[in-house]
Amino acid sequence: MSAGRVSAFPLVDRYVGTRMGVDLSRLRPGRTVVVETSRRLQREQNYGYIRALWWSWFADGCSAVSVPPGAGEAVREIAENITGPDRLFEPALAGQLQVPVSAALARASRAGVDRVLHDRHLACNAELLRRHRSGDCRRIVDETIPPAEGLSLPTHCFPDGVAYGVVADGKVVSIAYAHRTGVMEDRVADLAVDGTAVAYRRRGYAKTAVSAVVEHFTRAGGEALWVCRPDNVAAIATAGSVGFLPYALTLVLSAPAPV
Repeated sequence: MSAGRVSAFPLVDRYVGTRMGVDLSRLRPGRTVVVETSRRLQREQNYGYIRALWWSWFADGCSAVSVPPGAGEAVREIAENITGPDRLFEPALAGQLQVPVSAALARASRAGVDRVLHDRHLACNAELLRRHRSGDCRRIVDETIPPAEGLSLPTHCFPDGVAYGVVADGKVVSIAYAHRTGVMEDRVADLAVDGTAVAYRRRGYAKTAVSAVVEHFTRAGGEALWVCRPDNVAAIATAGSVGFLPYALTLVLSAPAPV
């Protein structure tokens, strides 16, 4: 990390920065950096859409926007008037940004923006982790143990990815795993939670599965990232109980991936 910005989550910074195409170590509080990158024209591994614009406002006050080639100047003019993360949720802002981003997509023979997404990012490391141990939690590497009704197994993680589940009555009743993104998969757990079967809720199983995934990474020096909707109270509470802290708020303009 360069002098001037010290992050509590350097690995998560590298992970997010790689995917955004932004060197997060160069950010400064109170200033928004806009970067053009061809990554905003490409579908990421295991995602069915393009993040055509990716704006992250970090908990330390730094802000970065990743846009497709040709959209930088217009987006920069808009971004310089945005002074706080709450503005990312304004529909008018998304409408303004959509114009130059869709134009850049069209020049690259891509479909225009079709959705506006907002997320809350939380991060965890070994010092913050609070391990939960409810039920029979184990690493899930194949489909030998079936999922309970309403759940599905993350088969794209088998056999080499990282997934942990709580097993009860011969079924996986709660499961959490790390997304396979193709970026720093051995250092950063990009958490996904499939949830807990209805009959087994309120027993701490989701906390147990999540903390097992985080422990898997942090005991080897890694870190973890959890992304959820800003209004997902249950997910935020579960993350907090495991030790996650606020990392960033994001605005994403998505576009359909090329067929």
